[in-house]
Amino acid sequence: MKIDGTFLSQVGSVQATNRVNQVHKKTAVSEGDKVAVSDKGQVYQALLQKVKEIPSVREERVRTLTEQIDRGEFQINGQKIAEKLFSPDF
Repeated sequence: MKIDGTFLSQVGSVQATNRVNQVHKKTAVSEGDKVAVSDKGQVYQALLQKVKEIPSVREERVRTLTEQIDRGEFQINGQKIAEKLFSPDF
């Protein structure tokens, strides 16, 4: 049997056709893939969105404390601060 260049080029074209068919099969399966979010996941996303909407600075509280400081009415209670720092919830 004699192998020449024309025979090898035919084999290459058959292999290339097989590779193209394999790619088409894989993409056809991928198009059918879907993602479903559970009910808990949806609730989590909704709560996360609501948390993002809450301002990080409580303007009313800051305004109240600023007014108390300006009037000289704001008193620091060291005992309360120490209790909160050493509480198990902190």
